[in-house]
Amino acid sequence: MRLQHIVAAADETEVSRNAIRTALAWAHRASARLTVLSVSTRKVVAAGEGPPSAVTTIERWLAHEVAESNAAAPRIAEASGVPSIEIARFAEESAADLLVLGRKPRSAVARRLLGDTADAVARRSRVPCLFVPGPDEVPARLLVALDGTERGFTVFKEASRLGEALDAGLDLVTVERALSDEPANLARDVRDGRTENLARALGPSGRALRVRRGDVVTEILHEIDARHAHVLVIGYHRGGPPGFVEAGSVARQLSHSAPCAVLTIPL
Repeated sequence: MRLQHIVAAADETEVSRNAIRTALAWAHRASARLTVLSVSTRKVVAAGEGPPSAVTTIERWLAHEVAESNAAAPRIAEASGVPSIEIARFAEESAADLLVLGRKPRSAVARRLLGDTADAVARRSRVPCLFVPGPDEVPARLLVALDGTERGFTVFKEASRLGEALDAGLDLVTVERALSDEPANLARDVRDGRTENLARALGPSGRALRVRRGDVVTEILHEIDARHAHVLVIGYHRGGPPGFVEAGSVARQLSHSAPCAVLTIPL
């Protein structure tokens, strides 16, 4: 993943300010240009007409954040329409390498039902998406979750490129399915065939692969806690309607339950 152009989608909420802060820090580290996009559900009107737009608030935030960080001032863009559609479209048409959005904190009950902007963008976007729950500096390392499939190996490649751009290392984790009739010592000492193939495909990086066993979502959340990870990198299949998290993919469950920022790589 080259980091030449980052797009941060923002509105007037505090989670959007967190996204802007993070995007500024990542753009500064990678020497990338940054565009802050505001999407209104009403038609964009000429200056001075109609009520103030979110851009007024964003401009005020940026003036403060740029002064505090000494980062280059980003471009501000506006669009109107359905936010999830316009954000994904703008990122693709402007050749963005990374899309940054704030992620609102959700209760355990609220997490069960998807359909918010963040989920809709992740399902539509052809551009990797970083969802941040709070303002975050550039992490020293990224936690990359791998499933061992050839298609999923794209996640490792994209994470490696991002790590190079940010001068950040990679921690790798995969989860094997636990079998009830398998002796614990055998499971601990002998990797399954999928994991062995993954380790070989990773080359020298395969030596750093952490193997967990059990429920995939649960074990990756444990790994986040164990490593105090700031960013989890996962593959995310595009398409599909919103719905219950429990009925969705592992990636959708992780994107809503991980306590850290989540970077989704479109598959």
